[in-house]
Amino acid sequence: MTHSSYDVVLLGLSPEPLFAAALLAKRGFRVLVLGQGELPPSYTVAGTSLPRAPFTFDAAHSPVARRILAELALSQLFRRRSVAFDPALQVVLPRHRFDLALDEACLEREIARELPTVRRAVEELHRQLTRQSERVDALLDRDLVWPPDGFLERRELQRAMQALPFERDGSSPDPLAELPERNAFRLIYDAPSRAFSSLDPSQLPAFAIARHYAAWLRGSVKLEGGYDWLHRTLLDRIRTHGGEVRIAERAERVNVRRGVVEGVVLASGEVIGAGFLVHGGEVASLLRLLPDRAALDPLFERVGEPSPRFFRYTLHVLLRTEGVPEGMARDVLFVRDPARPRVGENFLRLELDDGWGRGSRAEGTPSGRARLTVEALLPRRGVEEVSGYVASQRERILATLSELVPFLSDHAELIDSPHDGRDAQNLSTGALIAPEEPWSRGPRTMRAVHGYPVRGMLGVAGLPLRTPLRRLLLCGPHNLPGLGLEGSLVAAWSAARVVTRNDRRREWMRRGLWTRMEI
Repeated sequence: MTHSSYDVVLLGLSPEPLFAAALLAKRGFRVLVLGQGELPPSYTVAGTSLPRAPFTFDAAHSPVARRILAELALSQLFRRRSVAFDPALQVVLPRHRFDLALDEACLEREIARELPTVRRAVEELHRQLTRQSERVDALLDRDLVWPPDGFLERRELQRAMQALPFERDGSSPDPLAELPERNAFRLIYDAPSRAFSSLDPSQLPAFAIARHYAAWLRGSVKLEGGYDWLHRTLLDRIRTHGGEVRIAERAERVNVRRGVVEGVVLASGEVIGAGFLVHGGEVASLLRLLPDRAALDPLFERVGEPSPRFFRYTLHVLLRTEGVPEGMARDVLFVRDPARPRVGENFLRLELDDGWGRGSRAEGTPSGRARLTVEALLPRRGVEEVSGYVASQRERILATLSELVPFLSDHAELIDSPHDGRDAQNLSTGALIAPEEPWSRGPRTMRAVHGYPVRGMLGVAGLPLRTPLRRLLLCGPHNLPGLGLEGSLVAAWSAARVVTRNDRRREWMRRGLWTRMEI
């Protein structure tokens, strides 16, 4: 049995632990990342690379994103790989198609065309959101820990929040109070937070709804290569700064002594010591690694244990580019029937990839072909209790999609989902295509959307970074689920801050002359 030791061991390959690992490696910590059996962000069917989920960098204008990219020396590379689209987002309802245009004059015309009766109220909301975004940006630009834990951190954040027009739980007076209860803009305003956050939609506070809509109002970017490229780039940055990545290995047990985490034991039997252990997955997977789950009981007694409420299902449709409707945006949210719950096939998130129209195709997209990546929110009860529910989603979603893409059946060539356990279908020949890695598919690979008994600061926070076990940090989907990708970046920065502040020597060096000269 061998033994090695690292300053920080991070478990998982999701964005939170990867960004945190890259930051810590850059700051001089000896870092190890373990894959924990997590799947890569893309897979291959019939020679075509497909993402496991749609991905848009909707946090591009967040000060946390700029700060992280600057510290990792990724700002220039990120700009070269980024493509901005106008409109940034398109929301489609039975009688409306609203384009969230970036050009101010175009947006005014769009509001006048689609929402003439509430034009003044919508324009005033947009001005209000612009002012709010500046205040929230100023808050996130401060070097604070999110979610805060302990009296000093909570007091520091509460003082910084005083300029925001929101209560501590993220509530505020209805910004759409002037609008009728069934006005179409209420659905448009609410749609981005449902599609892009990781929090049960019924728990989304006013702050989260406003922040997500404002993010798209300012615009987002697509990355050439998508999350697959970002994932590889972060791994390269970790290795470049001396960190170690073992994608194929996993921790089987966490070593705990007298309430302090000392390291992990790998499946191979190797014992690894750790100054800090950062868990990047769901808390349920962490509980399986601990010798006694009762160690986290004080945490759950205080804030409750997250529970899955929904799962995100992905369906890909490859079609000829002439089958894409004129005027279809890169990112589309489609509400089929406003009177029904916005789950399943009744509320779809679409990502269109047709080569990006910039003279160069997106990676993995055949010439003359477009890819529609569709995501739906499936209720947990249906997934876990109804036989054949997930397997039937392919036909349900295609039926809804046909209303948005009228000639879909004439131009679609291949459909596949990594989540329903079925083979890919070649619609041109009628043949079924067996998956190359069947073990990496099925309902268990869907991402969960959780509900939280107690939500923290501004209603977007779930579990804190610190746990009752000393030197064990949570840095994953449970920290700031209400903020989506921006919450992931904030959680990664906060985890790196906690570890760095614990090492006074490296903290001094990081802020000192030598580090500034290197940068």
